[in-house]
Amino acid sequence: MSRRVCAVLVLALALALAAPRIASAQAAPVASPAAPAASSESKLWLAAGGTWTTLRGDCADCSHEGNYRHSGGVLANIGYKLTSQMDVGAEVLWTPSTTESGANIRSTFVTGAVQFRPWASRGFFLKGGLGMAFVRNFVVDTTGTPVYTSKGLAVSYGAGWEFRRAQRVGFEVFGTQHTAALGNLESSATAQAENIMGNFWSLGAAIVIR
Repeated sequence: MSRRVCAVLVLALALALAAPRIASAQAAPVASPAAPAASSESKLWLAAGGTWTTLRGDCADCSHEGNYRHSGGVLANIGYKLTSQMDVGAEVLWTPSTTESGANIRSTFVTGAVQFRPWASRGFFLKGGLGMAFVRNFVVDTTGTPVYTSKGLAVSYGAGWEFRRAQRVGFEVFGTQHTAALGNLESSATAQAENIMGNFWSLGAAIVIR
């Protein structure tokens, strides 16, 4: 047998042994590293809805207790999710009413707010806020006093329950109290009223968009 024939036989045997390994390497796809799943949950949320509000004005030296008045209102929130249980944001409440003499009252609360969920998997939440109140006309009887806008420190707190928290559009019900410290009033038509306070109790519902 010539050297050329032997070389051909050796080469054919080597190719026969290597063929299965080459075919296996070609059949197996190259696995690409898995890309991390992008979170679709938004940390920013908005809420807007309506309220049924009862308000009452009082002061340190008022001659009689203020009457309870009932009205509707509009409440809006914007918040940012810090953790699974806590949000921070801002809240606005606007509600119209009238004084005992029939003059219009327009009350607006603008507060920074914190919302806390004791249980991360449940819809129950507590919230509180601190900011400013702007009241067009006073919440006590000021017959004969020119109408003007007063402002003062505002505090709010409340609780509620949010439904469909895992969905982009949800729904919540809530109860809140907003308190406004409006200071003193002096006029030629009425005696001085000191430490005027306005209390606003609200029940409401809102749409939540995340």
